Order: sequence, then structure tokens, then C-alpha cells
Amino acid sequence: MRGQTTFSPARLRSEILPLDLHGPPNSPPPEFENYLRFYELDLTQENPGLNHRLGYLASGPYRIALQLFEPEAPCGTAVVCHGYYDHVGLYGHLIRYLLTHNLTVVAFDLPGHGLSSGQPATIEDFAAYGEALESCLDAVTGLVPKPWHILGQSMGASVVLEYLARAERDRGANYRKFNEVVLFAPLVRPALWPINRLFFEILKRTVSERPRTFTNNAENSEFLALLRSDPMQATVLPVQWVVAMTAWMNRFEKYRRLPDNMKIIQGHTDRTVGWRYNLKLLDRMCSAKVLHLPKARHHLVNEAEPLRRQIWQWLDESCQWS
Repeated sequence: MRGQTTFSPARLRSEILPLDLHGPPNSPPPEFENYLRFYELDLTQENPGLNHRLGYLASGPYRIALQLFEPEAPCGTAVVCHGYYDHVGLYGHLIRYLLTHNLTVVAFDLPGHGLSSGQPATIEDFAAYGEALESCLDAVTGLVPKPWHILGQSMGASVVLEYLARAERDRGANYRKFNEVVLFAPLVRPALWPINRLFFEILKRTVSERPRTFTNNAENSEFLALLRSDPMQATVLPVQWVVAMTAWMNRFEKYRRLPDNMKIIQGHTDRTVGWRYNLKLLDRMCSAKVLHLPKARHHLVNEAEPLRRQIWQWLDESCQWS
């Protein structure tokens, strides 16, 4: 089970070198082995010939920790964007699934999360998340195979949605086409937003943060226990992050169009996002295929194994990965 050992995030951050994709992988940092053991993310034993790289790149004022999982003969590339409070270490189930389809996996920690720099769990502007994604895409362009796909969980889906909406609008020189776009429980509006918005309008006048509430956001006791032992979990909800989310939400809802190749997976017992409103809004902006899971909660990439199996089967039937 994950979370049964120990590792030092601060030590590993200090050991990470700049990302070099033009030569063989560097020797892994000493603390990286403890990281892999803690999250059960040493996938080289399960995938003979797999190269696993870790390095950092610059995105504005941030050092972004990027991991690359490279099969011997990949048939495409999948980019993974994690959710709020998350990091790459929690996404082993999804990475394993993508590797079964012989895809190179590009996964990175957003600013303020995991092994990347930044004040924990906060941001001045959601645009910095999009810039981090753009920096990672720039770093791997020409070095990982096409077709490209992108997947996002919750806030990670927000980052993907912003990128796609702006790309669909601008179609500039940096426009990149993703063959498959998969969103797990996408965040546009959080749950109970009309009530919580008033609460935060009052709160932001008096405090800068409030204690985080750890909710049962998956039908998976192993994952819930992992969160409570995870040394990279923030323990507060910064009010500034809510302010930044609100500004992004107001901006995003004015966009008119998204690509039509999106797949959305949504649980009906999700108490984190306002999923009914979000699906209605996204339906107005594109023609997406949706998998409804009546018994699933919010953190879909870490849901109970039967629910994950149902998700993987639906993706197998709905997506063309190569």
C-alpha cells in the first residue's frame, strides 16, 4: 500500500536537476527512490525498458518539477494535469493505464503543489497554471511522439479547458492539437457556489486562509489514508486561491467554443464541484461524450478499483490512443 514508508520532500526538491531531454536520463536523485517507494511509482519493474526522468524547468518565477515516463517504442504521448492539492505522486493508477497503451506520459506538478516551487496551494492568477502547462509542452515538443493527448482531473481539467478555449479562439502559432482530451470531474464552479461565494466574500475581509477540510472524496479507503500520511498535502485553504479561481471562472464562462473531441467522466456523488452546472455549461460550448458514474465521488483517478476499471474500459472503447 502507498504511504507506508517515509521520504523528505524538501530534500528531494533540493536534489532535482534541470530537465535534460536530449541525452540519456540522469542518475536519479538519492531521495527519489524514497519518493517512488512512498507512492508506489517505480513503474520500471512493471514496464521493462521504461525510462523515467525527473527534472525541473522554469515557468515565470516557478521551478516546475516534470516527470517523463518513456516506453521503449511509444506510439503517442499523454500529458497529465493534476487537481488541486494533488501532485504527480498520486497519479500512479492513471499513469499505469496510459503505459498499457504504450504512451509516453508527461506529468508535472503545478506551482504550489508537490515538488514544484510556490506558496503551497495558492496562486495569484490561474494564468500561472496555464503558463506552467505551456512551458512543459514547449519543453517536450519535438522530443516526444505524436499523436498527443491530454488528461486533467478537477482543477487540472480547468487548466486544460483554459488552454483549449484560448487555443480555439486564437489558433496562433503555438496552437497544438490533442487527439484525445479527457476530463475527470472538471472544475468550473465548485459545489454549492452561490452559498460559498457569499461566505468567501465575507471571509476574505478578515482572514488569509482557513483550515483545510479533508473530505471523503473517493470510495477508496487506501487513498483516503494516503492523503492523511502524505507529506506534500497542504493543510490550509488560502483565500487568495479562491479569489484566483473566481476570477478564472468568470473569465472562462465568457468563452464561446471548445473542441468537440472531449471525453468527460463525472461521478454523481461528487460534493467538490457543481457538476450539474458544469456539465450544462460545457455542453453549450462543445459536443463532448460523457460517462456518468452514479456511485463515484470526486477523485476519479483514485476511485475504488471497480470504478476505475469501469473508467478504463470506457476510455478503451471511446478513445483512439495511437
